[in-house]
Amino acid sequence: MRSVSKVRAAVRQWVRVYLDDTSPLTTLGLFLGGTLTIALGLVNVWSDVGWLEHYQAWWHLGPLLVGCAANLVRRSRPVLTLVVAALMFVVDAVIGGSFAIVLVLFDGLYVVERFGSVRARGVVRFAAGVVTVATAIAALLGGESVRTALTLTFQNAALLLLPIWWARDVRSREELAAAAHARADLEASRAAARARAQDAEQRSAVQAERSRMARELHDAVAGDVSALVIRAGAALARPPGPTDRESLAAVRESGLHALDELRSMIEVLAAEGDQEPVAPSLTEDGAGLLERSDVMVDGVSPAELGPLAPAVDRAGYRVLQEALTNATRHGRPGSASARLRRGKENVEIRVSNAVENPAEDTSGMGVASMTERAQAVGGILGVQVEEGTWTVTATLPVAHP
Repeated sequence: MRSVSKVRAAVRQWVRVYLDDTSPLTTLGLFLGGTLTIALGLVNVWSDVGWLEHYQAWWHLGPLLVGCAANLVRRSRPVLTLVVAALMFVVDAVIGGSFAIVLVLFDGLYVVERFGSVRARGVVRFAAGVVTVATAIAALLGGESVRTALTLTFQNAALLLLPIWWARDVRSREELAAAAHARADLEASRAAARARAQDAEQRSAVQAERSRMARELHDAVAGDVSALVIRAGAALARPPGPTDRESLAAVRESGLHALDELRSMIEVLAAEGDQEPVAPSLTEDGAGLLERSDVMVDGVSPAELGPLAPAVDRAGYRVLQEALTNATRHGRPGSASARLRRGKENVEIRVSNAVENPAEDTSGMGVASMTERAQAVGGILGVQVEEGTWTVTATLPVAHP
């Protein structure tokens, strides 16, 4: 049984290769097969049609050779292959017909259905149907029995319609396979596009997170470090005196606060999960910020600005912190002032300080950070330089929109 299975598989493989191949070996295989049928005596199959009484069997090699020559262009010129095969079929029938030329005609019908254009396939199908029906009608009109007419009809159908059906089935399978490959390629390209989009989204999220952490670090630490440096510089610039201890205490306080902010952020970065940093708020921590900055305060105290939406409360603290940092860093010492006001729907934070060389360049990181924070909660931020005074004004809504 195993040997029979191997033989069947080998035959199927040979038929598949033959039907798909367009090399001279295909034509050689057809010619050798036809020659073998002639050698076995499978000739004179149309004895009632043959018009030559005395002929040799090898005469059938002529039509077979011409038909096989046309078979060399079976894929590029399928219609030409069929036309030559049909002509050689007629020529071969004159001398009685042979099974060899039947193979050639069978192959010609197959290649037109398999490789021909849509129009050529339609014409061949119509012609095959007409010939099959006409043969049955002619047999009946010629006085043949119904049984004989049906026999001729089945023979013609087997000769003309079977290769067409076979080629159509093979072509359909190929089209389905091509469509499957196309779908697989499309899915692969879509998967690659999704992967690229996800990668870009991930990179964007990472970059946004890095920017957020950079802003948080800047807002949390820059003010205290700036105050620390400025106070230390001022203490060094003065002659030694009793105020040194007060300056060192202020420097120590700013340093400790900066260390607390750093420690809080480091704990958040080192922790697992989605833990968010506990950010200071304007109403709870604003008073300590103003006290450390040593500025003149006008209006209400930070605690009296509440209640505020949590996001607005945190954004207000960071805006005030950055504004005071800029005032300490760039302003004239002792000239900074802060004014806090609360309206029915808005909270106003204004920080002013005198500057030695006023400039209108507001493109620094601090101004950008304050603007982003104000806009994030639906507020606005303005920076104005007028008559030697630098003023930052933030108007924030009481409730986050």
